[in-house]
Amino acid sequence: MPVIDGVIVQRLSEKLTDGSIAPGLDPYGTDDAIGALNTAFVADGYFVDIADGAELDKPVELQNLQAGGQTHVRLAVRVGAGAKAVIVERQTGEGAALVSSVSQLLLDEGADVTWLIVQEQPDTATHLAQFKAHLGKNSKLTLFVMNAGGKLVRQEIVVKTTGEGADFTLRGINLLAGDTHTDVTMVLDHAVPHTASTEVIRNVVTGRARGVFQGRINVHQYAQKTNAKMACNTLLLSDDGEFSTKPELEIFADDVVCGHGATVTEIDHSHLFYLMARGIDEKSARGLLVKAFVAEVIEELDDEAIVEALETRLDGWFATHG
Repeated sequence: MPVIDGVIVQRLSEKLTDGSIAPGLDPYGTDDAIGALNTAFVADGYFVDIADGAELDKPVELQNLQAGGQTHVRLAVRVGAGAKAVIVERQTGEGAALVSSVSQLLLDEGADVTWLIVQEQPDTATHLAQFKAHLGKNSKLTLFVMNAGGKLVRQEIVVKTTGEGADFTLRGINLLAGDTHTDVTMVLDHAVPHTASTEVIRNVVTGRARGVFQGRINVHQYAQKTNAKMACNTLLLSDDGEFSTKPELEIFADDVVCGHGATVTEIDHSHLFYLMARGIDEKSARGLLVKAFVAEVIEELDDEAIVEALETRLDGWFATHG
């Protein structure tokens, strides 16, 4: 295991052997199919503990690289009080596969984490993933999700604010092509007062691909002064592609600011004509418009190296599927 000051990294197989991770393996509910599947078959993964006050100057990358068959992993991370870190979760591989992956994150008071999930499974893989997080007092979590592969993908996001002042930001990009299906489902619980969240999802659909985003924000009775906003925007590049959106708000408090919205559109032909009239070929022009559609989400990230890497992956995806 790599040695990083202020960070303990342990193979999950060791904690499975001694039983110390067992209490954290339970599914979060009776309808948690991915959690139950992963709990039954998980064989390895990583346990990461970041000490109080630690500030990591480089991202921590957690990789799940499958080589076909079945792969079941779990990534458990605790970030101590006042600590700051960037964590990159990479999900990729080759060959026909069934993958289940559960990521668990616990943020102590004042912790600040940016977590990126980059999913690039081949179009022969089924990828079932779940991200669960509890946000302590005055903690901040920025979650960025890019789905750019997989035959059948289900990404669940389950987040709960457990301390006042907690702030959750979700930014997602779903790049769907071919005859694939991607489903992103989010459940966010504002359980205490004075918490905030914003979620923005951008989807690009081509070929016969199909996608779904279902986001539900629950504002509990005592969660006064909650500020929660959610938006899902889709760009359809073909007549055969489909994307369904179901934003939900369930509010039991009376002093909150909450809202949601969704849009579906296609490339504006006047914008396309403008670019082509200036000597840009049609495919390149379409690529520029697609990149502009999702660039706003990517460029919110503070790390220039990460932004450049994500934009390179976006360019590669469009070169193949655009």
